[in-house]
Amino acid sequence: MKIILVRHGEAESVSPEGDRNRKLTTKGIEDIHKIGAFIRNANLRIAQIYYSPYLRTKHTADILAEELHLEDHTIAADELCAGRDCSELLPDLCSYTNSDAIILVGHNPDIAYFLSKLLGQSCETNLIFSPGTTVAVNVPKEKFSQGQILWVVSPDFLSCEKEESKSDPALV
Repeated sequence: MKIILVRHGEAESVSPEGDRNRKLTTKGIEDIHKIGAFIRNANLRIAQIYYSPYLRTKHTADILAEELHLEDHTIAADELCAGRDCSELLPDLCSYTNSDAIILVGHNPDIAYFLSKLLGQSCETNLIFSPGTTVAVNVPKEKFSQGQILWVVSPDFLSCEKEESKSDPALV
């Protein structure tokens, strides 16, 4: 199966309501729209989007769901909360098929640790999940290990579809 790990978009550094209620910045919102368009163009069959029940991850999941036309396919998962072991979510993923793709929206460094486990590494990967960074892994659901990275993308290296259509007359 394909597991797509997404770090939430750029969020405000402080919220008066506490860490769980930090909102995405304007850049964070724009970046996640770019990531959603990238995933949509990857032609994967996304079965579900799981997210940490923090405001910034929920908003990230909502934007992805909008871009992918999967508004009814988002689920809050406590296993993706900051400081938790994302591997605790694996039993829930066993019900999907090897041809399904699942998106998990979480926090750093937890998703970096989880990526290491999916790849079968005993130590943390050197991959840095800056806000919005997304990694797709192909992994057999029978063992959730020995996975293979399909692609890694940062929103900073993607252009906005709207900007492309304005600047390229062939796309208008």
